[in-house]
Amino acid sequence: MAGPSGGRRAYELNEVSWWSHWTTARWLSPEAYLLTSRDFDEYFFNRGGFLRVAPGSDGYIEQMEGELEALGRKPHLFLQSDQLGPGMLATLQRRGYRIADQMAVMERAEMTLATNPGVRVEEVTAAQEEEGGGRQRREEDWARVYLDSFYGDSGGPSMAPVVAVVKRLEEVKGASLLLATADGGSEAVGVTALFRTGKVCGAYCVGTRRDWRGRRVASTMLAHASSASEGGKLILQTILSDSLEGFYLKLGFQRAYTKELFVKDAGNAPR
Repeated sequence: MAGPSGGRRAYELNEVSWWSHWTTARWLSPEAYLLTSRDFDEYFFNRGGFLRVAPGSDGYIEQMEGELEALGRKPHLFLQSDQLGPGMLATLQRRGYRIADQMAVMERAEMTLATNPGVRVEEVTAAQEEEGGGRQRREEDWARVYLDSFYGDSGGPSMAPVVAVVKRLEEVKGASLLLATADGGSEAVGVTALFRTGKVCGAYCVGTRRDWRGRRVASTMLAHASSASEGGKLILQTILSDSLEGFYLKLGFQRAYTKELFVKDAGNAPR
């Protein structure tokens, strides 16, 4: 399991670096970061956190809170569960925060994946041929499946900002946008992204189109991710209320550590 220093810090840096391509990422100190976004209004893109919760970390909470509220975002903080000391907990309680959820950071152990031979995994790249709109079509396919997988009919961002992120990531060293297709490549059914930093390869945005769930699309993409990780430790994160941790455990991942998701509800003023 990832320890509290080298391995865990590398996992945290991989995550923050990945989401910095979707958001505006600011380092308030060598340990404290803040992610904000005007295009994506949900908490995952608007939150504060720490690579390591240490004495004095609670001094950054007010700054994170103020910047998030200035953007009209409800303050959220992601904090490593086993690093929450009494000082930080007292600060959070005093400022009106509560635990809303948990996130498990998982790492590959032994993977024996059952795949779907009818599903092909390809990379969406800037080098794809433009003839017939191939590159643009694949960028839009990735964005469309992402939106269907993570938002469904409940709303969410429009296509434009997601496609803009896809275009940026095509140019980022270490990033690979994977698109799962069926029916000879004509049907886009799943998405995943890989992001490599040092000896870590993070798998992000693992999503299957809702009408294709249960057909081993995700396990096929993760099998591809495992072979494409270039020797790096393959990691991913999952929100526990999504009830997917058991699925990843069956695929051969194990929990490395957890984070508490704190939220400050409206009306919870500092006391």
